[in-house]
Order: sequence, then C-alpha cells, then structure tokens
Amino acid sequence: MTATPAQPIPPYSGPAAVKLVELTGISASFTPPELEGLVRTAAEAVYGNEDDLSIRQRELASRAHALMAEEAEDAMAQRPGADGGLPPSGYARMLAIKAELNTQALAVEEEFTALLRAHFPRAAYMVLHIEEDDSFTLRRAVTAQGAPVHLFDDPGYPTPEVPEELARAWRHFPQVELDLDQIVGELKEAGITFGSLPEEARDLEIDDRYAYIPSIDLGTTA
Repeated sequence: MTATPAQPIPPYSGPAAVKLVELTGISASFTPPELEGLVRTAAEAVYGNEDDLSIRQRELASRAHALMAEEAEDAMAQRPGADGGLPPSGYARMLAIKAELNTQALAVEEEFTALLRAHFPRAAYMVLHIEEDDSFTLRRAVTAQGAPVHLFDDPGYPTPEVPEELARAWRHFPQVELDLDQIVGELKEAGITFGSLPEEARDLEIDDRYAYIPSIDLGTTA
C-alpha cells in the first residue's frame, strides 16, 4: 500500500487577525460602538445639522463633555508646582489657551475702542447693525444723546482719515485700506460681546426702544 503524500496547507485567506487596542483616557469609558457614535456625532455637529442629532447622540456627547471637564479639573489641581506634579491634560491646556486668547481679544477691543475715539472724537457710541448672516457692521457714530456724528451708509458723511500711526498699527499691509467692519467681525469671531445701545442714545424714530442694538461704548461723554 502506497501512502498518499500530505497536501500542503494553503495560506490563511480569512480576515486579518484583530490586534488588541488598549483605550486610555476618557476613551476607556466608552464601548467601541459608542466611540463610533461620538465620531459620527462630532462629524454631524460640525458639517451637518445639529437638530438632526438623536437623543442617544446627545447623551453620548454629554457624557464625553462631563468626563473632559472632570479630567480638566483633576489636571488643573495637579499642575506642576514647586514640588512637581503631573502636567495638565490636553483639554486643560486647551482651556488655558482659550482663556489666553480671550484675554488678548479683550486687549484688542480696548485698542480698537481707542482707534474709534481717535477716528470719531465727538462720538460716545458706535452703533452696530446685525446683517442677515448675523455679522455686525458699523452703522452710525452718535453722541451720548443720540445725535449723529457719522453715518457709514450715507455718502454725505465722508469717512475721516485715520491718524497715520494708528493706520500703520492696524493695516495688514500699508497699501490696504483700513476696514473697520472687518475688525468688528474678527472681534465678534474671537468671542467679544457688544453691549446694547442705551435708550437715551437711541433715535426712537428708527430704533426700537427695547430691542438689542449692539454698540461700542467709547467711554466719552460727547
């Protein structure tokens, strides 16, 4: 009897072996399907419609945010001191950077207010207009009693020249015209909020007595 030679075992063609991944940080508090749900939630919140998020997605996002806030508090409590300690987490550093940027934005707002005072020395308030896309534009400069000093959409009020030293400080390039509306928009994007124009400075023929009318207080009594 002749033995049949053994046939070679063909190479494995099934799915690749799954490598074990150890989740760390707040990721360890979620199951893989929940992590996928968080990724989808983030994508839909940024590029989709927040109104379409399900109750489950909102619950996942709420849990994740609570864990991030707890992590940040723990990290800030353990910040390096004279006796050493753990470095702050990425989320804590992000909060610190956000606070620093807000501080810088407030400083820029003060510089911009000084620019407007130099530009319109007789004005007490700069009245802003909310456009259809929610952007803010300068509408008029008024005294504390509401008398117009400058109307930005009226050709009868030519815009005065900015002092050269201020123009150099605010222009990206010397040949580019200083755009006050752009600065207002960038301040708004940086998180600066504008107060509402006081009633005594409103023109009640065109302004609602109680509506929010964003304005910049120039800190003068003109």
